[in-house]
Amino acid sequence: MKKEIKYSIGIHTNFHIQNFLSHNNRTNDSFFWTDNYDMGNSFFFSSKLLNELDNTQDIYDTATQILSIYEGIYKLLDRGRQYNRYFTLRDLFNLDNNSFVSRAIESEIYKIDIDFSKIIETDEDTPINPIYILFEKIIKNEFLINLFFLLSNKVDYRMLYIIYDDIRYYLKSTGNNDFLNEFSKPLNSFTHTANNYEVLGFYARHGRTNHKPPTNPMSLNESMNLIFDIVVKLLKEDFKIELPSFWGLSYIDFSELDLKKLFDE
Repeated sequence: MKKEIKYSIGIHTNFHIQNFLSHNNRTNDSFFWTDNYDMGNSFFFSSKLLNELDNTQDIYDTATQILSIYEGIYKLLDRGRQYNRYFTLRDLFNLDNNSFVSRAIESEIYKIDIDFSKIIETDEDTPINPIYILFEKIIKNEFLINLFFLLSNKVDYRMLYIIYDDIRYYLKSTGNNDFLNEFSKPLNSFTHTANNYEVLGFYARHGRTNHKPPTNPMSLNESMNLIFDIVVKLLKEDFKIELPSFWGLSYIDFSELDLKKLFDE
């Protein structure tokens, strides 16, 4: 890896994305690569933003913040796996002297506060992975950085409502008061469900009130698809961001296959 990096951190994933993320990865100073001798789902991550750090906790905290953007990207792209994490930090190594530094240290982050401006934009002539293209576009905008950090968290009604609030805040700041009009009916169902203690109990946004519970509460999966659809539309219309159609995961829908014929062959 001929890049200006000081540390590498082992990454474990439950998904087969390591080879895809290691392809055309000569990009924006925050990237992944595989070890040719590792046959499992482990790979490595580094960023130029780690170079000036010496404290191990600071290194893990910064890496966790950077990876939350990638986590948010995969959560948005791969909605069927939203309850699992794509990136789990493992051991830290110093590449300057090829030494082991530390076992994984837990990091709890509540917002993004690192400076992404030191990450250099990729040369247009360089072949680039679509995930890294998307990452580059996100880190240029404070609203998008926060949005994808929110997307990286566990999907529940509270998380979805915070995203909804943040989008409304953004739209108000840009004077775009009509953007959510087409979603008004499902959004009413979502907010009624998410706010109501009689439906969600402890997980509702509010305690007991005089408001009646919805007749047909919106399921968590329906709520997720609603908010994620709004995010996709916002990315496309306000930021000219088209999400990639492939991101390293492929599935076979066995319900569409004649399994008997498949095995006979």
